[in-house]
Amino acid sequence: MQAGKLKDRVTLYGARTENPEPEWPVIGQLWAGFQEPRSVARGEQTGIRAVGSTYIQARYHPDLAHGQLIQRGDDWYIVESVEPGRSRSELAISGRRIIGHAATYRQNGEVIDVPVLAFLTRENIYVGPMSEPRHQIELFQPQLPYPWGRRGDTVTLRGTTYTVDGVVEGSDDGVTLTVMVTS
Repeated sequence: MQAGKLKDRVTLYGARTENPEPEWPVIGQLWAGFQEPRSVARGEQTGIRAVGSTYIQARYHPDLAHGQLIQRGDDWYIVESVEPGRSRSELAISGRRIIGHAATYRQNGEVIDVPVLAFLTRENIYVGPMSEPRHQIELFQPQLPYPWGRRGDTVTLRGTTYTVDGVVEGSDDGVTLTVMVTS
């Protein structure tokens, strides 16, 4: 493996654990190279995860596994697969980039806005019991304060503040979470 291809020092995080609050433990750092997918023939983004996978080449790390997170600067990737590379000292990784928009999350009753990546799913518009429009926002969990998704919490995204009604059932996958909101 040519050392010049591994230009980025990245941080590797383990899958979510509960002790007693959710956390993603830091496993270590490693050198990696990234090849982002080409934009030709990509579909429309429908969630916080990128449509195509990123190819990541990295030095061998014994603890690297599916479902973990890689952070490269401000960019985050979910590890989808890990395979041996061309030599025993390298790994070929498929990762899905988190490409939400910059937003803030505020817990009900708190005064601190926490920066978080978020994506407003526009095709999921619902009408609530009082005929108010409802939307769903997908959030990147490692950036959220715990407990998350409580009624009355707010998400500010692209200049609009949304009030959380609750978590969409079955949406917590250990990395992202979808909340039902009203504006």
